[in-house]
Amino acid sequence: MQLFRAQALNALSVSSIALLLGAGAACLAQTASPAAPGTPASPDSITIDARVTDKLGHHLSGLQAQDFTLLDNKLPVKVVDFHEIDGRSNAEPVRVLIVIDAINTGFEVVAQERDQLTEFLKQDGGHLAHPTTLAVFTEKGISIEKTFTTDGAGLSATLAKFQNDLRTVQRSAGFWGATEKLQWSLSDLGQLTTYESSLPGRKLVIFISPGWPILPWAGSQESVKQRQWVFSVVEAFSNQLREGRVALYAIDPFILGRTNPFYYQSYLKGIAKTNDAEYGSLSLQVLAAHSGGLVQDSGSDIKGGINSAIRDANACYTITFEPPPLDKPNEYHDLRLQVNKPGAVVRTTAGYYSNVQR
Repeated sequence: MQLFRAQALNALSVSSIALLLGAGAACLAQTASPAAPGTPASPDSITIDARVTDKLGHHLSGLQAQDFTLLDNKLPVKVVDFHEIDGRSNAEPVRVLIVIDAINTGFEVVAQERDQLTEFLKQDGGHLAHPTTLAVFTEKGISIEKTFTTDGAGLSATLAKFQNDLRTVQRSAGFWGATEKLQWSLSDLGQLTTYESSLPGRKLVIFISPGWPILPWAGSQESVKQRQWVFSVVEAFSNQLREGRVALYAIDPFILGRTNPFYYQSYLKGIAKTNDAEYGSLSLQVLAAHSGGLVQDSGSDIKGGINSAIRDANACYTITFEPPPLDKPNEYHDLRLQVNKPGAVVRTTAGYYSNVQR
């Protein structure tokens, strides 16, 4: 069994490294770090979006720059630009993309998800608060409707057209099946983030998905080459999402009796060294948390989960800062944003990799 698993892991890394790193590197080269309006910052400055809420998830408005302290590897950094964004204004609209994951979800559950998503699209008379579109993850690639609209009824009709894409194909079972799902999922995610990062403004990507396989039992068998691959992909996704101003949201239609939905929390620590990289670091939930998004175990209330995630589109704070001098390329920097308001909950980019070199 150990030989079987090792061969499967090797096949995963070799077959997918060119696609993922190629797409990530190309996007990183094309996407500059977006400066906030009027920012007198250097070319090396970094911009992050921060969501600050009370314990019930409501945005805390009216905060000032002096209410925030930003730590980079535990040291305070100089903030050169700060402002609050109203996502409901026409000045800086927010785009929302909702993804149905037909790779990692059975057909019956996907059908339930489609019904709940239809209810969301038709609420409030079919008027959506923000420009929205849909996508489907499949084994054959990602299907995406590239027109963003506030017409929920129209998107509901588009969802019906995705019907054939929502029918899963026959997959391998066991370990090989898990590696196939991981490979397909990361390939689709690479295409999606590259597309989203090319669009202006903030983007919320909401996944209705249990996430792809974490492969926890693979850690002891990962070679140095495989750990390097995981590190490079984590690095590429991390910087690409931040620079593209893309936040991921994972809405897990959790079913009792399934594998522990909180296991991803074992991999939430930022990856600073190649030796610490494991396949779990690439899980949807970890990527979502590190992007400043949300992880929700919604059960059957998928509509409620989407509405909860959509709150983040209404407002946020944008902070531009000067990073400290860089000692070496590909160095991980842990970010901590503190707000001096009692009960404030802060979500933002978990960290970044400096001066990426290939």
